[in-house]
Amino acid sequence: MRTGRATTACVRLRELGPDDADVLQAVFDGLSPLSRHRRFHGPMPVLTRLAKQRLAAVDGREHLAFAAFAGTRAIGIARLVATGDQAGELAGELAVEVVDAWHRRGVGTRLARAVVARGCLLGYREFAADVLAENRAVQALFRKVFGDVAVAVDGWELRLTARLADRTCAA
Repeated sequence: MRTGRATTACVRLRELGPDDADVLQAVFDGLSPLSRHRRFHGPMPVLTRLAKQRLAAVDGREHLAFAAFAGTRAIGIARLVATGDQAGELAGELAVEVVDAWHRRGVGTRLARAVVARGCLLGYREFAADVLAENRAVQALFRKVFGDVAVAVDGWELRLTARLADRTCAA
């Protein structure tokens, strides 16, 4: 048994609403400058009012988000933002951030799976993420959640894309 580190068994997830800006701020505050760089693809010393408004603009359909909590403390967020609709099949951009103190404990994977499951129920079949090539943790998370992932290289960024069949979403 590990000591000194809480496990994900004590972590609960819940869907975020538009009034959860405090959760966004709490998670952002728990990110190191390196984690912020990897999540936002550049320096992000503060969460601006405009960025907070955009991130809080969840509607449960075209922009949905789940947060992870350890007790009352917000420790991570995953979101899905619609990017297109073809023949009734939605596509979305997936993003995940976990406070540094909770890295490598499965929180991001649980969050991503929750968002993907909700997305499947809503008709999303394609999930993509733009990640920095150096961000191996998110690349591994994407493969863990989806299995088969297409990778396109664009300079320092990778475009990860996964498609889910209807039977995958029903499972």
